[in-house]
Amino acid sequence: MEGKERRQTASVVPLGTVSPSVLNARKSLGLPRTTKESKLGRKTGLISRPSLAGKLVSAGGQPQRRSSTYGNSSGVKSDPRPVSDKGYQQKLVRTLIQFLTEHGYQSPIAPKLLTSPMAKDVTTIAQFLHAQADPHFKKFSKLELDIPELFKNLRYPFGISKSALFAVGSPHTWPGLLAALLWLVELLCYQEKAEAARPHTFDDKQAAEHDFYMYIEAAYKAFLSGDDAQAQELDDHKMQQFEERAGSIDRQSTELQQAIEQLQAELQKLRSETSPMVVARGKLAEYAQDQDKLQHVIESLQAHKQSLQRKLQEHQGDLQSKQQQLSTVSQECKEMRQKVAAQTINRDDVQRMNSERCKQEEIRTSLALQRETLERRVGEQELKLEQQLDALETTIQAYNSTADRMQLIPATAKRAEGLHFEAHVDRSGAASSEIVTLNLKGSVKPALNRLRDTSANRARELSAEALALQERVDALGIAVAERIEENNGLQEQVEDLEGAWREKKGILEEDMRAAREQAEGLKQETAGVRGWGVQPLQDSYAAHHALQLQLEDAARRTQAERTSLSSELEEAIEMICSHKFEIQEIIRNTLDHVRQQKSAFDAQTWDDMAVKPA
Repeated sequence: MEGKERRQTASVVPLGTVSPSVLNARKSLGLPRTTKESKLGRKTGLISRPSLAGKLVSAGGQPQRRSSTYGNSSGVKSDPRPVSDKGYQQKLVRTLIQFLTEHGYQSPIAPKLLTSPMAKDVTTIAQFLHAQADPHFKKFSKLELDIPELFKNLRYPFGISKSALFAVGSPHTWPGLLAALLWLVELLCYQEKAEAARPHTFDDKQAAEHDFYMYIEAAYKAFLSGDDAQAQELDDHKMQQFEERAGSIDRQSTELQQAIEQLQAELQKLRSETSPMVVARGKLAEYAQDQDKLQHVIESLQAHKQSLQRKLQEHQGDLQSKQQQLSTVSQECKEMRQKVAAQTINRDDVQRMNSERCKQEEIRTSLALQRETLERRVGEQELKLEQQLDALETTIQAYNSTADRMQLIPATAKRAEGLHFEAHVDRSGAASSEIVTLNLKGSVKPALNRLRDTSANRARELSAEALALQERVDALGIAVAERIEENNGLQEQVEDLEGAWREKKGILEEDMRAAREQAEGLKQETAGVRGWGVQPLQDSYAAHHALQLQLEDAARRTQAERTSLSSELEEAIEMICSHKFEIQEIIRNTLDHVRQQKSAFDAQTWDDMAVKPA
């Protein structure tokens, strides 16, 4: 066979009795020729095989529906378009010029030229539009015969008479022909938009099937035309696609394995870290110790305060008695001066008065000494009183600070209940009730006792909640351990699936390699026996075709196995990831709840610590 002869499939008719012209004239078993640009550089015509993509969309984005106007009725139809309207004709001319300009029309074109064109211009435009629809079109032989045939094949709904094409530029002929050309332009625009929308109408599975179908179609055409180089190029290209897809699956598997390792490392890190509950228990023990220490300090300060109040009352009583004695002595001195002024003085009286004066001087001296002693004692007592008042002010300030922290002051505070807990020291007060401007026993102490009882009840409730939370944390720990065991089991399943996938992949690769080697051997045998005769050649073709089918079947089984293993691996990974995220969410919610309960418990504990001393 020569290289340019079309290769024929095996037939029941003896090849030796059939002439080459008959062989090459028979109908092909392949699909009709198409004008769509494929990966191999061929196009398909407007009338091609049914699309695998379902309904295509029109230029306006709506589904294309077949109009009943374009049926195969035998009657003559009237054109409803206003083709005789000058404005409509100008619009059609502008649209036609725009399409020709955008698609590389080489001949001169202008609106004036299309007002009443010549037959040559119409022929050139019609040939250009026909070439856009069919790249294999060459030229019109006769305009009056080819143009009606063209529009009839394209199912143009209105007739074009042959007699009208002898004067295409006449006013009664050109508008209808111009409308027909615009109909063809709209059809070409629709084809472009439909071809542009075609890739978006396939999902992954349909796209893979479509690509494989296109490969089978191109390979079969190359086989029928005897183009072995192109057939080999197609096989190599498809094999490269399979290898790239296998490499992509391997990379995805590697990425998933890395993600699993990262998740395992993160899980191991969470296991190795100290439990937040242990840290919280340690802090709770420290807070309890601090509470006991502060309780002892408050009790000692309360006792010291009571002793100072008793001493202050005693000193105030002594001061009042000394003041009374001083007023009595002053009154007696005044009375004595009045008596002395009223008496008559004689010698005996002078002597008596001198002796009394000496006695009084002695008494005065002793009283002066007593006065100095008393004044010194009063100064010491006043100094002690000032010190005690300073200490009392310090204690009152600490009390006010604690009450403010406990939200007891001012009277509008959260726990004040409308009572005034704020205390002040009045240094000018005479009695203890006047020095401290607060009724401690009557109002403050009962209110604090009520607050202490409430806090104690709340502390018991929080203790019960903490115990319940601890039980829940223990249960969650058991659940986490169970989930970890499930994760380990799922990991083992993933490893088993990966091992099985690798084993099947190796087996399939060996099968494909053996099939390729067998195909190469058959090709060499075919090349060696080309001149032996018809029957050996037919056998070689049949063997080659069977081997090709085996190779395609092996490729399909390989792809199916890879797809199945990949889906199983993805499902396992998704189960592990969802399980891990669920555990993380449970742990996070538990930790948040424990932190909230701990914060509330700490706040209540501080409140109880501040309430108990009062």
